[in-house]
Amino acid sequence: MNKINVASLRVLQMLQLLFEKSYTMNELTQALSNVSGERCTNFLLSKYINTCRYCGMDIRKVDGKYTLLKLPFGIEFSDNVLELFEKINTYSSQMRLGKNVRAYNSLIAKINRRSGRYYSKVEVPDEDRYIKDFEFALENGWKVNIKYKNNAEIEDILCEPLEIACDGYKLAVVVSYLGEKKKILYSDIEEITVSDIKSSGNMLSTSVIFTLKNALAKRYTLRPDEKVVGIADDGSITILNKTEDKQSLLNRLLKYDKMCEVISPRMYRKEMKNLINKTLSNYDIV
Repeated sequence: MNKINVASLRVLQMLQLLFEKSYTMNELTQALSNVSGERCTNFLLSKYINTCRYCGMDIRKVDGKYTLLKLPFGIEFSDNVLELFEKINTYSSQMRLGKNVRAYNSLIAKINRRSGRYYSKVEVPDEDRYIKDFEFALENGWKVNIKYKNNAEIEDILCEPLEIACDGYKLAVVVSYLGEKKKILYSDIEEITVSDIKSSGNMLSTSVIFTLKNALAKRYTLRPDEKVVGIADDGSITILNKTEDKQSLLNRLLKYDKMCEVISPRMYRKEMKNLINKTLSNYDIV
């Protein structure tokens, strides 16, 4: 069996840890001890760090933590990959999705440690504090007050946060208000504040069940948020839709004419009936 140079192995294990994140001296000695299964001291760790520095690796103390900033070698990315980075950066900057931005920045930080080049992170402007507040309320079970533009008026509602979503290429927040799911464009929001009222804990059920018949049942393509929950002897299918915005879903199902029937919930059936009657009234049909 070939002998293993223990010191070299520990240096590589330390680098693997620093590739992932930054550490204080005590944190790094503990992490390296856990990985290697042997006790690591501050003295040994200092030797490993100095060895890496001697080999051209830029390891510095940043905000009290040892950080791997640059390697004398690194990954070389193709032009296509660099273009993809740029597109993700642009998309994240425009959409300003808090969690996605943090995930992207974390990825870029790891890539920068492994590459000889620097790739910029997404900067989140101060006005996006509303998204941070919304996420905080969502994760900790608090209701939020949202002031937003609704046509020419400003509305102020107390609601339960459900998710951050996209309406086309526009950022939106989805909330539960007066027993219904409501989507509000981020561009229409004037203010979001976290209330001191806990959410009910019963997330709004947005599941809608509808039936498709005849030829439509055979050619229908399921959306990502849908699944078939029943198939009848005549070939009709029953579908469960979990997350689609109410108005968007009803407008879509309306196009399917008599080959579609909304089964539940009752308020969706009632609203679909109203949409049909409104459509018929445009043609003076009673």
